[in-house]
Amino acid sequence: MTDRDHDNTTIEYDLHIAGGTIVDGTRVPRYRGDVWIKDGVIAQLGGRAPGAARTTIDASGKIVAPGFVDLHTHYDAQIRWDPWCTISGWHGVTSVVLGNCGFGFAPVKPDFRERSMLTMTRTEAIPFASMEVGMDWDWETIPEYLDSLDRAPKGVNCIQYMPTASLMTYVMGLEAAKSRPATDAERAEMQRLLNEGMDAGLCGFSIQRLGPDSVQADFDGSPMVTDTMCDEDILCLAAVLRERDEGFIQITQAAGRIKEDLAF
Repeated sequence: MTDRDHDNTTIEYDLHIAGGTIVDGTRVPRYRGDVWIKDGVIAQLGGRAPGAARTTIDASGKIVAPGFVDLHTHYDAQIRWDPWCTISGWHGVTSVVLGNCGFGFAPVKPDFRERSMLTMTRTEAIPFASMEVGMDWDWETIPEYLDSLDRAPKGVNCIQYMPTASLMTYVMGLEAAKSRPATDAERAEMQRLLNEGMDAGLCGFSIQRLGPDSVQADFDGSPMVTDTMCDEDILCLAAVLRERDEGFIQITQAAGRIKEDLAF
């Protein structure tokens, strides 16, 4: 049986956003039009829909736009106590990408939690006290972390990179991860953990490689783990994405290395 409204018009849509100025992100000029939504999906944009909606919103004089995706954030800690990821959520951002630049909080062994938070006090100016109170640390591995993130109240969608500095430290230990390439056995373990994380919902992996004189240094002033990461270690992780035929790589590279970066 088809739903019908009071004037016998067929109800085809859940929501009709009427008369707004549409800015759709496709680089076409803004235009005045309507949006029809059904089952949580945009069913028609512009024109005249063949049917009515259960709810109509008058958007006259207002901008109608899709939710923005903030591709580079460091809300990994803040999302635990600020579900809207202020200030991104104030400006139309509905999805955030976490774990950029190789920084993050998983995988992290219990005895390294404090050190990982100290790193963020310098690189991202996140107060240690806020992290200490706001993060319940009910995880160690990436699958456990993603499950914990699912349970946390959120006002935005989120997607997570594997933070490579955390991965290397977890497998190699901090001192070794900062001072030498991974062994074959360590690379195999990092590939296994990346595959495990991708199976659990990661979108890829991230790296900051700013060299030994990195301007975005670790808590103690030394370079971050991935700042001096060798090409072979990066390629071993990239091979995982190639074999899976999915995922993204986010790399922040140093200025002044254009030839080397292009060659890589």
